[in-house]
Amino acid sequence: MVDLTSRFHSLGLAHVSFEKLAEIQSKVGMKEFHKNFRRSGAEPEQTKPENTNGDTVIKGTKGERTPKKRDSMKRDAKNRPMEMSSKRAVGRYRDVVETPAAKRRDPRFDQMSGKLNQDLFEKSYGFLDKYKQDEEQMLKAQMLKEKDPEEKLKLQNILMRMVSQRTANTEAKRKQSIKRERKRTEQELVKEGKQPFYLKKSDQKKLELIDKFKQLGDKNVDKILEKRRKRNATKDHKKVPFKRRKTDM
Repeated sequence: MVDLTSRFHSLGLAHVSFEKLAEIQSKVGMKEFHKNFRRSGAEPEQTKPENTNGDTVIKGTKGERTPKKRDSMKRDAKNRPMEMSSKRAVGRYRDVVETPAAKRRDPRFDQMSGKLNQDLFEKSYGFLDKYKQDEEQMLKAQMLKEKDPEEKLKLQNILMRMVSQRTANTEAKRKQSIKRERKRTEQELVKEGKQPFYLKKSDQKKLELIDKFKQLGDKNVDKILEKRRKRNATKDHKKVPFKRRKTDM
């Protein structure tokens, strides 16, 4: 009896009566009862005082698990930022020697691709101009057969765009041929012992304009000059202030 009493005192069950212990033992069972109360260093946290109904509630019974609380990061003050832990798992694969990142490059603007040879390009793809001319003829024939006004307008816009592109390409080729001819002439003069002379952009434009007027002829030049004269006169007329009307007082 003395051993049993000292045992209850060591387990912190001295305040529980034998009747209550027997009742708990009958409800829980001998195995669970000894499992919960034989643990060394058992403290009163495992038992709860009797509630209002007189029943003693015991923690750690079968099927009940107390969730472990994770250590939440705390702040010394509410206005301070939360401190993050510096302990991070090191990755298994690490870059010991950092390699430079691969740079994307556009082959059109990269020096490694070389310079554009305009003459070679025109010779290699000159056959495309013939295809474009045939396509223009097909669009013209399709416009004559088309009865829907909306579709006809679409075809007309496509044709106008193709004609404007062809005109711009022809003009660019003409200017390129003038530069090529001027460069050839200058190289011959340098071979003769003369100093190289480089034209300014304004002088280059004058040469291009002279060549354009030569190709147009006298009649077409007169028409172009007349249109330009009218256009300039219209611009000057807009700058003239309107004459104020006199009102009878």
